Amino acid sequence: MRFLMFLLMFGVTVISNGFSATGQEVRASFSNAVEEVSPAVVNIFTKKRVVSRTRNLFFNDPFFQQFMGGPSILRERVEKSLGSGVMMTAEGHILTNLHVIEGAEDIRVVFADRTEQPAIYIGGDKDLDLAVLKLENPPSHIKPAQFMDSDTLQVGDVALAIGNPFGFGQSVSLGIISAVGRGNTQISQFGNFIQTDAAINPGNSGGALVDSTGKVVGINTAIFTKTGTNTGVGFAIPANLAQVILQSIITTGKVERPWFGATGQDLSAPLAERLGLTSPHGVLINELAPNGPAETANIRVGDVIIALDGQKVTDTRSFNARIVSTPRLPNTKVPLTVWRGGENVTLKVQFKSPPAREQSDQCMLSGNHPLTGHVIEQLSPALNIEIGVPLTTEGVAVVETPQRRGFMAVSFKQGDILQQINGTDIHDLQDVEKALSRRARKWKITYTRG
Repeated sequence: MRFLMFLLMFGVTVISNGFSATGQEVRASFSNAVEEVSPAVVNIFTKKRVVSRTRNLFFNDPFFQQFMGGPSILRERVEKSLGSGVMMTAEGHILTNLHVIEGAEDIRVVFADRTEQPAIYIGGDKDLDLAVLKLENPPSHIKPAQFMDSDTLQVGDVALAIGNPFGFGQSVSLGIISAVGRGNTQISQFGNFIQTDAAINPGNSGGALVDSTGKVVGINTAIFTKTGTNTGVGFAIPANLAQVILQSIITTGKVERPWFGATGQDLSAPLAERLGLTSPHGVLINELAPNGPAETANIRVGDVIIALDGQKVTDTRSFNARIVSTPRLPNTKVPLTVWRGGENVTLKVQFKSPPAREQSDQCMLSGNHPLTGHVIEQLSPALNIEIGVPLTTEGVAVVETPQRRGFMAVSFKQGDILQQINGTDIHDLQDVEKALSRRARKWKITYTRG
């Protein structure tokens, strides 16, 4: 096998951060950045028990049926997986991807210096595929990694991906920031992701994407590939968003997303022109939740949100991403700029926790009718958000369907909203119970879907 080596000789001497020079030979190096952050980047090894069914090959033999049971056999195996993570606090909190450790019974963390420790899972965010682990005895000699303000990232900035590809051990790959604010990745409805061409391969999940100074700009989470390996299109969760999730889990043990209390739509070019805007960027507000944060902040239907906390808002996805990455501090209001009546108006909004669904709003139906075994729930802002209907919609929705349907059952789906049962209009749970309590030979149920 032949190797070709190219030596580039320059006629200038460059001495700057990240570069070293001897005479006229220039060697570009990011060793300082790697040295700064690599001790805090860990390899993660997990084990979990998986129970599966396999076909019993001897099922047709009467003799073996006595001892081997039915047509399938339960088998248990130990499944191992690997990934990466980043220690972000001196107390030993580690950020990684949720899919790396989900369902694991044993989690082991190995540092770059080969020291090994057990870790426990303390919380995660399924929508963003983030998890937080905690070391029982965090090593005092290892400095936690530091977050960078990911809002300052620019396309073309240097990016270093550090992790554990294919289980080989800690590795570093070099690339650039290919794009910021990627919202059409199908990874999550929340968050605008960082795109990089730094090589990210299986095992890199949960590792660090860092800048040229060694600060964490994102958590590597996914790649676009048709082969299962790197194709030069990788995605990372921005540091600002990861930091908010980390703090929320550390302080409350769960993720509470800020609630804005309004719905809106993207702008088309004709609509933007009609509203007097020079470009179709922003979110047109078309509905407000009563007494929600948006209404309390004096936001009106017809306002166009164009900036939040000084950052430009281009569409509903970027606005939602900006909301979830905004730190929630007690009694803190965030500046928000809207286009109203041909001019910019600055308001202040204080995000709240989203409204909760109440158990008392639910009931499971029984009896001799098509809805037997279904769970229904009174519509509320919390439920409306989950099933994607206007915030002010009232009525009763199907939220659970039975695994086994009776002979009279109809194929209802989660999110179906009941309108009428045998001529009785449905406004609340009592209307449903009243309509179903009457004996009937035929049932006419009107509902809306989608």
